[in-house]
Amino acid sequence: PYGGIHIIERSLTLSGRLAGVLFADQGAEVRFARQPGRAGEQIDDYLDRGKFEADPAALRDTLSADIIIVDGDAPVDRRPDQIVLRITAALPGDEVYGYLKADCSEDLLSATLGLFTDMALTARVLGRPVIYTPLPISSVYAGVNAAVAVAGALQRRLQSGLGSEVITSRLAGGLSAIGALALTTTGLAPHLSTPPPAGVPAGMTLEQFFDLLKEAAASGERQSWLEHRVIPVGVPYRAADGRMIMIMTGANRRATRKLFDHLGIWGRLKEAGLVDVSPYDPSSIALRGRNIADPGTLNFASMSVIAGLLEEIIATKTAAEWETEFCGGRIAAAAQVMSYEEWLHDPEARRAGLTVALPGSSKPQIGRSAWLASAQPYPPPRMASPAAIVPAHLNTTPANAATDSIPLEKPLQGITVVDLTNVIAGPNCSRMMAELGATVYRVEQPAPYHVPVVTAVWGAESGAGKQSIILDTNTADGKEVLNKMLVRADFVVTNKTDAQCVRLGVDADTLQRINPKTILVQITAHNGERYGGRHDYPGYDPAAQAITGIMLRFGPEGCPTYHGLASCVDYLCGYLGAWAGLTALYARERRGDGRGDWAQTSLTAAASLTQLLLQFQEAPAGMRGPLASGPSATKRIYKAADGWIFALSQTDLTKAVEKETVEKALADLKTQGIEAVRINTVRELADGRRDGLSRTIRFQAISHDGLTSECFVPSWFCFNGVTAESRQIPVRMGASADEILKELGYSQDGIVRLKQRGVVLGTEWRRE
Repeated sequence: PYGGIHIIERSLTLSGRLAGVLFADQGAEVRFARQPGRAGEQIDDYLDRGKFEADPAALRDTLSADIIIVDGDAPVDRRPDQIVLRITAALPGDEVYGYLKADCSEDLLSATLGLFTDMALTARVLGRPVIYTPLPISSVYAGVNAAVAVAGALQRRLQSGLGSEVITSRLAGGLSAIGALALTTTGLAPHLSTPPPAGVPAGMTLEQFFDLLKEAAASGERQSWLEHRVIPVGVPYRAADGRMIMIMTGANRRATRKLFDHLGIWGRLKEAGLVDVSPYDPSSIALRGRNIADPGTLNFASMSVIAGLLEEIIATKTAAEWETEFCGGRIAAAAQVMSYEEWLHDPEARRAGLTVALPGSSKPQIGRSAWLASAQPYPPPRMASPAAIVPAHLNTTPANAATDSIPLEKPLQGITVVDLTNVIAGPNCSRMMAELGATVYRVEQPAPYHVPVVTAVWGAESGAGKQSIILDTNTADGKEVLNKMLVRADFVVTNKTDAQCVRLGVDADTLQRINPKTILVQITAHNGERYGGRHDYPGYDPAAQAITGIMLRFGPEGCPTYHGLASCVDYLCGYLGAWAGLTALYARERRGDGRGDWAQTSLTAAASLTQLLLQFQEAPAGMRGPLASGPSATKRIYKAADGWIFALSQTDLTKAVEKETVEKALADLKTQGIEAVRINTVRELADGRRDGLSRTIRFQAISHDGLTSECFVPSWFCFNGVTAESRQIPVRMGASADEILKELGYSQDGIVRLKQRGVVLGTEWRRE
């Protein structure tokens, strides 16, 4: 897709180099030079993949480049049609975080953003409030966001002939990963709101509860037992062969019921008092505590019954047998728990192209993170080559003469998106498109299978800036409404399987008949650029964490553990979907033939990417497990008198810090020239950034139609020095129905009839 695009990569940051990999994987000519700071490491095999090595002096001549990637405020003479990508830590002019260097330690960013405190499922109640992570979440997210922004700038250049200066903040990259963890929402009906946290289980004394927590903290097996009774259909179980199998249905009512029916335990669960009633029925609030359709409210007794039955049954077959049975039979999302090393060598991952073996590379690598039907078959990824052998077809930079067109304020202005997604990855893919200026129609089902926390609560972030309609697409009238939207669509975004897309009439072949220009952006669980054995298997973020090795990296022995329920994989996958979509759009507009495309990514591709630094060597012991503290005995987490800090020290600071306040300890370390930061929780970060002092991190409340939500302002996009001043407006589910239908040509009488027939529902699933 980017054949003929010439990129000069001067960046030494992981984010800048990753952006270069993403473009090289899609055909761009990326030239780099081996310089101090990037030579001689095994990870270079991946970060230089598909690029061309040049003499450092040659990179100073930027006149032939379409895109120049640099770090910080490095000087660049930019022609009007060129695009400069600058990787920074904070946005320029940030009064709070501006002291951070562009290439500062990833650990300083992770500590600041709450990535050491809000990533583990039960860590806080088990006395582990701070756990180090070696995953470079901020830099990986920033690299993907940078690629999306540059793709948008290329789209803008096609329209106007003008380039842009794009600034991508690594701190903002991490921020884009934690929205759901910081989100607050008020104004929803009680049955749609987040239930209050559970306290001490009924029938258990406080002393008994604390004893249970002590046991779980001391033993991985007991922690696993406890987690089974916290999320019984969302954690791994031990199978007959001793391996663990991750089962994930908890947030999906239909999948949970299918699982219980398939295993033959629903009758026993009903005898125990459990029910299955839609949580979108206001009267269902009286059933909280025993309603499997509202799992976040299940009481400890109900969850214990479910967990006990599952423990007994799962122990009767191997993990591989359960994965095939549950996923192959479309019963439930399930995945064997593997290490990252096992995943990189997994035959099915290799078949799908999710992992690859490069001639000359010391180990297998992760494959492309996104792929287009129009680019198939892709050439195999290759190691870096000398610039002298750049293929001839890559030496031609497209002409970009300036035009009389007024440059678009945002790259996707005038682009229409039909959003058919749910949960996190898909909705945040189209949310990112809305942030870039697209008009997004979000289509919600009249009887959602996912819980209200997923649709209504998280939707206050992921649905911001969109128009929302609740539409029964199983009816003839509903299909007609959908098809009228599809006729207008540049993008259709879905996180459905191939079979589900066919049933809904939004598979690539059907879309080409309805609207040949439409680009289908499909986000799946296990698909790769080629057909593999797990193709079309269902899945969620935790299942992707299980199969790619993330859960084994962070859990204690006997208890593979989540690493962030809403930040490690899901959001990244959504942003990779936006990258795939914008790549397909650029290819369509550049060809000028109006022909659409089929752009894809998957959760397992995203989960692999977030671990990219660990492809060639495992993290040291101090960076793994539930007691991980840092990369060395001195560069690590330290406990202060009133909190925690992370310090990059050459000596042990335990005695110097333990009796000081965080503020005093940081001040003392600054005078010694030791880099250190406060370790925040996500909540502390958000609450502290309502002041508006930071240009990079701003936590802002927006109210509309009685709905108030607080979340971070999207500072991950900065074009020509301009970044968003505020969040986009949150919209109640279904609140835009009349507006959408009028745009589609329906009369007021026609709209009333659609509502009377139940084809279109009122705001937040009210029937009219």
